[in-house]
Amino acid sequence: MNTPWIHLDEPDAPACEDLIISIEQEIGEPVHEVVRKHLRERRTDPSHAFPRFEVHFDQYIFGHLHIPTEIEDGVPEFAELTIIATFDACWTVLRVPTNNTSIIPIESDIAHDFRGLIRNVQGRIGPDSTVGDLLRRLFSIVVNELEKVIVITGGAINECAEGLSGFDTRDLSRALSDQIPKIRERAQDVRREVASLGTVIDELAVILEAIVNDDLDLYRTNDDGTHEEIFSNSTEIYLRDTYFRSRRLSVVHDEQLEKLQFVFQSIKQLTDADEVISGRFIGAIASIMLLPTFIVGLYGMNFTHMPELDWALGYSFAGLLIVATTVFQVWYFRRKRWL
Repeated sequence: MNTPWIHLDEPDAPACEDLIISIEQEIGEPVHEVVRKHLRERRTDPSHAFPRFEVHFDQYIFGHLHIPTEIEDGVPEFAELTIIATFDACWTVLRVPTNNTSIIPIESDIAHDFRGLIRNVQGRIGPDSTVGDLLRRLFSIVVNELEKVIVITGGAINECAEGLSGFDTRDLSRALSDQIPKIRERAQDVRREVASLGTVIDELAVILEAIVNDDLDLYRTNDDGTHEEIFSNSTEIYLRDTYFRSRRLSVVHDEQLEKLQFVFQSIKQLTDADEVISGRFIGAIASIMLLPTFIVGLYGMNFTHMPELDWALGYSFAGLLIVATTVFQVWYFRRKRWL
């Protein structure tokens, strides 16, 4: 690379203005106003990232790449890497979401790893490297980080699914008041994270597909009349591999959404089952109480001719009848697992 790669991490206002000046000096004319705004401040919602990559006026490439800053807190937020590239120079700006109560960037493991990977790429860029090769490396590390995130979310979804298995019907009410609410809350956090990944993964695949199919590229004619692309054939081969990895991420992401749907359906089925069990229990208790009440009411009626009134064991017979019907019903409903 004849011109060094300039990377800024959370730049302040003066650094942003200096960056804009250096870019416009390299290009030879002002960049688009949209690019100016994005370089001066973060204009993308950290919780609704939308990657973009486009050619402006056949002079430079402008775009955003995103990775999650945290995947365990249930709040989907993304670091944003803004990229400006020409044939001979590249400028990148990394912005990470801040805490609600401060302007300090969130220092999560993923964000820290991303910064370290960028530094690693900086150390591997030599004098013979091209801007296309640099961009290829940036795409690769973004896909690598997304693969790590997909593994984390997949593990969390499997934990939720395993946590719902093995509940005994007798312990279901206790589980619904203790364990299942925790699983539901965890699944809801994971669902927010997984849903936010969808746009990032899908749009990244669209961008890479456009590059490998030569629908998105920067061209120039050299002094000797030869034509040059910012993404050479060799670079596009590397990017094609990265593109297939991003497509795989899209498939795995869809599978995770289906698994999450299964988890929530299982929670609903367990809740419905508990309602059925509770209804059966109430019905069994009502039935058990009904027959003794009927017998008591029957013998409490004031009729003149009641044979049992003349029996020496009439009182004992009524008592035994109440006990027998009660014991029989308890045995029957326990056999039917209503009690």
